[in-house]
Amino acid sequence: MARFAPGHGGRGHELVDYPHAAEADAAFLRAARAAGFEATLVYVGLDDVDAVVAALDADVVLNLCDGAGPGKDGLPGLEAIAALERRGLPYSGANAAFYALGCDKFAMKARFVAAGLPTPPWQRVARPDAPLDPALSAAFPLFVKPADSGGSAGIDLDSVVVDEAALRERLSTLCPEFGEVLVEQYVDGREITVGIVDGPSGPRTLPPLEIAFGAAFPSGRGVRTFAAKYDPESPLYHGFELLCPAPLGPRLGRRIRAMALAAYRAVEGTGYGRVDLRLDAAGRPTVLEVNPNCSLEYAETGYRDCAMLPIAAHVGGLPFGRLLRRLVADARRRSRVRGT
Repeated sequence: MARFAPGHGGRGHELVDYPHAAEADAAFLRAARAAGFEATLVYVGLDDVDAVVAALDADVVLNLCDGAGPGKDGLPGLEAIAALERRGLPYSGANAAFYALGCDKFAMKARFVAAGLPTPPWQRVARPDAPLDPALSAAFPLFVKPADSGGSAGIDLDSVVVDEAALRERLSTLCPEFGEVLVEQYVDGREITVGIVDGPSGPRTLPPLEIAFGAAFPSGRGVRTFAAKYDPESPLYHGFELLCPAPLGPRLGRRIRAMALAAYRAVEGTGYGRVDLRLDAAGRPTVLEVNPNCSLEYAETGYRDCAMLPIAAHVGGLPFGRLLRRLVADARRRSRVRGT
């Protein structure tokens, strides 16, 4: 029986407030133990990540830390990976290079373009009065989001802007708080996400999942906002359904899975991740981003309350316990390759 230490980034940051965190953590821990692991949850923050990792008594770490670091969201992401590397402990999920790309939406977009993958045209913006590229000036509506924050921080229904005035107002809100902002053409269509899990034979795509936005989302603004993810009092939180497998048809389903795998490889994915895509009005898929160390939140009350990757894994033949065992096995395999 392996000793297994899932590590969480610190709770309670002003930008990220997890409802029912204690219940979700307890359910996760019970599932890990049921899967055969002698498991303990370990919480870390930026101020103690080195000390906590140095003191770990574990054979392998399932790294659940996700954050952009100091001066940003204040949560340990790269810092946790660096500490684990220094300690030489096997750990799951993204290595430092993949995780860094996941925190840099501009570098990620450049990788997609270099790999020949379709992605909406975009621009880096650092101040509210920055001139807009001519190609984007003719591409409204646009989508405006922080360049390196996770968990949909800074994203609400007003993130979709339909004209220059709305764009400037949005930039005036985001730039002072988040710094650099990504402005890209908004694709008003179906949202599909594809989970990917690594293994000895390489990365494997899971069944595509669709986020089906309901009437709570105004027309032309079907986006997973911060409230939709974290605020049970918001109608948006209950205003969408998760459809897995997504109703795509065999040909489109194969194309989307191939594009997702190509995007994952373009950013040198390791461990596991989730690739977000949209279908345009003509049904053509385009890649939005790749999420390293995407949420593995697990709930015992039903898959509707789980994170998206565990839902897709379950549909794809990897119930949660088997998924955890696969992630731990991959962590061990990669550690052997590194020679640690």
